[in-house]
Amino acid sequence: MNTESTCYKISRGINGNPMPQDNLRLETSSTCFCLLSYHHMDFAKFESAREHDTLTISFLNHQVRIGGRNLRELAVAMQGRCVEFIKLVPGRYSAVTGNEAGLVESIEVEASGERN
Repeated sequence: MNTESTCYKISRGINGNPMPQDNLRLETSSTCFCLLSYHHMDFAKFESAREHDTLTISFLNHQVRIGGRNLRELAVAMQGRCVEFIKLVPGRYSAVTGNEAGLVESIEVEASGERN
C-alpha cells in the first residue's frame, strides 16, 4: 500500500517531522509553474464529495483551486505550510496511481484582477 503521492511533496526535516516552507510551487503544466508565498495565504477550504475533492486557497492577490482525489492529507499539510510543490498527475498515470495516494487532476490559478 503506497500512500505517498507523486502529485505533491511534504517537506520533512531531519527527524521526519513536517518542516514549514516560505513558498509553494504550483506546477500547472510541464512547462509552467507559479510560486506563491505562504505568508500571503489567508483562507483555505477543503471539500470532499463522492469521488472528487476540492481544495480552494486564497492568497493576497490570487485564488487557487485544486481538484482531485484523496486530497485531505494535502489540505492538512497546507495548514502547517509543509507542502513544497503541487503538480498535476500525467493523464496516462491517473489509472495506475494507487487509491490511497493523493491525485491532483486540476490546478487553477486566478489573479485577483480576473475575479468577478
